[in-house]
Amino acid sequence: MFFIFLFINSFAFAITNGSSSFTDDHEQTPIPAIVIEEEIEVPEDPQWTYKFLIPTSVAIATLVIIGNIVQYFRQVTKKRYKVIKK
Repeated sequence: MFFIFLFINSFAFAITNGSSSFTDDHEQTPIPAIVIEEEIEVPEDPQWTYKFLIPTSVAIATLVIIGNIVQYFRQVTKKRYKVIKK
């Protein structure tokens, strides 16, 4: 029984390794009748909000923050030092 199993198993490995006398027609890929070309995806342009509105608002916010810092130090130093006449 074991020898029969060994014989069948060796025959199966011989077929999978390509040493059999059978030829495989699937290796030759036929040319399709209709060639379907894939569409090339065109990257979309960013919306106008990303191009103009967001950078403008970031620039305005930066200017407001810098202006507030300058005003704060001007007000603090104005109140901190007083001119005394002699």
